[in-house]
Amino acid sequence: MMKQIFRWTLGLLAVLLVVPLAECQGAENKSDLRVLLVSHDPANVHVPFADMASERTMVLYAERAELFEALLKEHFNHVHMVYGDNYTADMSNEVDVTLFDSRPKPLRAAERAKDPVTGEMDYRPAEYLPADFDRPALMIAENSPMIGEPLGLKLDWL
Repeated sequence: MMKQIFRWTLGLLAVLLVVPLAECQGAENKSDLRVLLVSHDPANVHVPFADMASERTMVLYAERAELFEALLKEHFNHVHMVYGDNYTADMSNEVDVTLFDSRPKPLRAAERAKDPVTGEMDYRPAEYLPADFDRPALMIAENSPMIGEPLGLKLDWL
């Protein structure tokens, strides 16, 4: 009798685990979130620390946009990709989330200047998004502090 209960329990557990997993594989279960991917232009790849990057790194960055977009399309019904240089902040108003895999053109370039009172050098980082940017966004890798810190986000702090 115990063996039979164990087999039934094991069988029921298998069904409860396998059926939801099988259902998740279908295209009908893609998320309806509208995703904007801000990615690298393969024709004009910006690789951080390019002077230290291998040739393979350069190839991977050139392929990255297409592969990342394909991956997102496996999981989301609405994916739009734009290259960093073509992105404007108002594009994020049309989507649910923006993924920054590349930086947009700076709205204001980084500045170094001498403080007229103290004589100390002052540095203001480049600004990539307007100060009132309030859309959901994920910033990948080195883009997090570069894009986020001028907005007052505490990213990459040790």
